[in-house]
Amino acid sequence: MTPQQIVGLTVRLFSIWLVVIAVQMFAIASAMNEQFRNVGAQALYALPALPLMLAAALWFFPMFVAHKLVPRSHDLNTLKMPAREAAAAAAAIIGIWVIIAALPQIVAAVSLFFFARKDPDFGMYFSPDRIFSLLVVAVQFALGFALVSKPWFVANKVFPSSPIDDRPAQELYE
Repeated sequence: MTPQQIVGLTVRLFSIWLVVIAVQMFAIASAMNEQFRNVGAQALYALPALPLMLAAALWFFPMFVAHKLVPRSHDLNTLKMPAREAAAAAAAIIGIWVIIAALPQIVAAVSLFFFARKDPDFGMYFSPDRIFSLLVVAVQFALGFALVSKPWFVANKVFPSSPIDDRPAQELYE
């Protein structure tokens, strides 16, 4: 892999992270919509569109960004790193990061559910807006779990396989 390809890989993985950020922004917009009682908070739903558009641009044009960040070089300065393996490892690392970010809220909600459900004020804690935010955290956790459990899916989307590619390393890990 050339340095530009490494940066292009990083750009595509960053676009996946931007999708996770957009999901979080949507949850924040929903919570603020409930708090402001629908007065002007509808405009907040447009905010997740910004990272989604940036994620789409970075996903479809990673090498354009890479060539702007790292000067073009000759094929002589290649690094000996298998591209698909690096992409799979990076996807798994992002998945672990997303799981770690979502885990405290999930553990807190589950522990409250099990230990405080006999309390009469229990129903007040799980209001509709809090249930929605917990649902968003659960989706975030599921996305992280998918990245950890299927990193080769992401690697094959980042570096599509050619018909002559036999991918022996991928078969070892699936």
